[in-house]
Amino acid sequence: MKNTILKDVMIYHPITVNIDENFSRVIEIFEQKDIRHLPIVNAAGVIMGIISQRDFYRVTAPKKNASGAYVYDMNALAKYMLKEHLISNVVTLCPEDSIERAVELMAEQKVGCVPIVDKENKVVGIVTAVDMLKLFLKMLQQK
Repeated sequence: MKNTILKDVMIYHPITVNIDENFSRVIEIFEQKDIRHLPIVNAAGVIMGIISQRDFYRVTAPKKNASGAYVYDMNALAKYMLKEHLISNVVTLCPEDSIERAVELMAEQKVGCVPIVDKENKVVGIVTAVDMLKLFLKMLQQK
């Protein structure tokens, strides 16, 4: 386990969003795909940053409608551009790095995911804290 590398456990070809998109696109992806982290890339696929659901809520929160459901005003979200609100000092790793290093970084940096990039800084995968917990649970159940 200690020597397991990320390419053996990472989610390949994660959903990304272009840096020139607005927040309405982000909430669509979060809701449709049931994910909480989105790597932000430029047109060439190079990582420019990341946005998490928590980061998103810090910028704009949903409102309660008449039926009690929480909804976003998509027109208002269209005014917020990713390039103005992304976390740009994102921690990344390579597919050959160990899962131990990924867990260590997530704990040290208090982040919920680590994008995995190739030599050109293009996003090729992602590992999340939930992925790591599932892996650890699987290992514990095998013993």
